[in-house]
Amino acid sequence: MKLRLAPSNLATRLHRPLRFGSRWRGHELPLRLCQLILLALLAVTVARLVGQGIARILAG
Repeated sequence: MKLRLAPSNLATRLHRPLRFGSRWRGHELPLRLCQLILLALLAVTVARLVGQGIARILAG
């Protein structure tokens, strides 16, 4: 059985980052920034909840 390498055009197509649909083309950077901000807000919220839970456990 011969070992063959995949064609280069197939490799570039499979390893591209996921993109938004054609409707959002050109707005990808602002959408990614909004996504990053929402992720940071979620992280802060979860950290506060975990901190409050640990404080209640230690106080009680």
